[in-house]
Amino acid sequence: DMADVDRPITQVAIVSDQSRCPPGFTLIDRTYDRRDDADLWRDGLFGRKVVRYLCVEKMPPSPGRDVLVDVAVIGERDAIPAGFTCVDFTSDTREKAVKKKMLCVRYMSSDLTNDAICELILLTKGVRRPPNGYTLVGELNYMGLCYKMAGFRKPGVQMDSHQGHANDSTFHTQGYTTQSTPMNMSSLASNLPYNTTPYKKNGPLERGTSFTDSANTLQALQGLPFELNRKVFSDDLDISIPQIPYKSIMDIENQYSYDFSVERSAAARVP
Repeated sequence: DMADVDRPITQVAIVSDQSRCPPGFTLIDRTYDRRDDADLWRDGLFGRKVVRYLCVEKMPPSPGRDVLVDVAVIGERDAIPAGFTCVDFTSDTREKAVKKKMLCVRYMSSDLTNDAICELILLTKGVRRPPNGYTLVGELNYMGLCYKMAGFRKPGVQMDSHQGHANDSTFHTQGYTTQSTPMNMSSLASNLPYNTTPYKKNGPLERGTSFTDSANTLQALQGLPFELNRKVFSDDLDISIPQIPYKSIMDIENQYSYDFSVERSAAARVP
């Protein structure tokens, strides 16, 4: 099993109380670089203190489970990017999540991707250079939000031999395999307007004859010659390009002008 740090993030939430982090979620209450308070609100006003903290859930990938693949920070009046969901309310009190900004996340089924975000971090105010392997998204309460991508595979399926060595190493390190379900073509073949059964290469073409030996099997277009029509190379071929006369806008108006007098006359006779 892989360490939790490399598991893909499956949900993102914001809470108004550190003690109300949803079950199974990890609270991000400290900055990555200096271990300062990672409060996303921090208004500095007297009275009731308002705080906001980021929480993430990490789960091993499984068929049909969504994983986090992208994050964006936008202005509160900006349009939410296509495919993204806005984390606009706290999960514990349903209050506004952050000030002047919106945190947007994009999920994708783990069946459709081999890469996902495995870590979200916040950098101390004023720090603009993300750590190695991280991508800076934007700022929340003047703290830089960064994410880290990782490849994963779900258990049970071997890597394709054509995969690159570097990717293969990455996936093996993280201990997951991507699920691959073979496509059943029998129902599709029954609806085709032709017979998909291979024919014998040598001898009469007998419909319905099947061979397991690939050497004696014809593909759909195998044996059909592809060549240009001989007329293309004939010296007698007469190719004439018509001359298109120039017409000004006035010429076009005069030639195709239509006053709809017939239609107006007909409409006038209708009681």
